[in-house]
Amino acid sequence: MMIRKIRDRQETSAPTHPHPPLQQWRKGGLLGLSLVALTMGLIPLNPAPAAARNNAYNRCAAELLDRQLSPETVALACSAALRPEEISECVVKIDLRTDILAEDALTRCQQVRRPLELATCVVDISDRTAESEAPLILDFCRRSLLPAQFSRCVVGLQNQIDLVTSQAMSVCIDTRDRVVSPLPNFIPGREPPAPTRPSPNLPST
Repeated sequence: MMIRKIRDRQETSAPTHPHPPLQQWRKGGLLGLSLVALTMGLIPLNPAPAAARNNAYNRCAAELLDRQLSPETVALACSAALRPEEISECVVKIDLRTDILAEDALTRCQQVRRPLELATCVVDISDRTAESEAPLILDFCRRSLLPAQFSRCVVGLQNQIDLVTSQAMSVCIDTRDRVVSPLPNFIPGREPPAPTRPSPNLPST
């Protein structure tokens, strides 16, 4: 009888749950993770990399330096450009897709109002011709006021007519815009004389 009482007393004084329930452990773990996430959210992130990516001059300098251009050349080219990212994109596209040197591409990209169109013009025409004609293509695209339209003209004519690239470019560069409004000395009922220009020596049919 005495032994039973001692055993009952020991069982009564022992903790009912020696280990915390699984549900309480989960709550504690989730709470700890929440506190860690909150603490990480309060740590200020460094905005420098994002700001650098959005800086057009930073992008221009980085892309031109990757083309092995000198730092002095890159600094002058990017700082003088109104849209520096277009200058570097123009150079990169021409340098990657043609055999034109990056220095020559940069010079031409700086001379036009539409550097991205210039790059498209040079690449589109160069894809159909020999590499030796790339410098000539670059010069023709630079001379055109609308380089993208010029390249479409060259490529379109070559698709249908047996023209070498120099012939097609000579024809397309000489095209004139249509007259939208008559000149002040325009006389109705009288046609102005047609402009004369040298023949590009097209092949006979």
